[in-house]
Amino acid sequence: MKSIDVTTFETAYEIVGGGHYGDRHNVQTKEQADHSMAYVIAAALIDGQLMPDQFAKERIRRADVQELLQKVKTHTNFPLKTPRKVVDHLDPYTAVYPDKVPAKVTITLNSGQELEQKCEDFKGFFTRPLSWDDVITKFNVLAEGIIDRQLQQLIVHVVQHIEQESATALTTLLTRI
Repeated sequence: MKSIDVTTFETAYEIVGGGHYGDRHNVQTKEQADHSMAYVIAAALIDGQLMPDQFAKERIRRADVQELLQKVKTHTNFPLKTPRKVVDHLDPYTAVYPDKVPAKVTITLNSGQELEQKCEDFKGFFTRPLSWDDVITKFNVLAEGIIDRQLQQLIVHVVQHIEQESATALTTLLTRI
């Protein structure tokens, strides 16, 4: 890949895109990685997912992701950053936040071909909530190697039937972790 260009709303740019809080391309720790749009995009593109493994120090420091995150450039759609009230109303990406979290990613391949994807939300955002099956799958992936499969199933059952279960039932299971 030659470059990855990300257009996003003002708040995302300022916090994780390299705006007010500084460059987000020097990433060596989990704390830096989870506050770097460049890192999470690079890791997700390479690994096809963004889970705890992508925030392990060994993964963060690998050459492939370090090289790719340097190719990510983040900006807003509006050339001005101040006055903020003007930006909030005139930038189409910022004006719809927080009801939407728009972004556009343009990947330029080494051949010069451009691939572009726009979105206004993501799976798991309030406008597109996860299904119960998605929640169970994510829980099982995150619990793998921490909670045995039987305990995972018991926790899922109690949470799924929380209105009929007692809080004690859930907390008793959680103490087994």
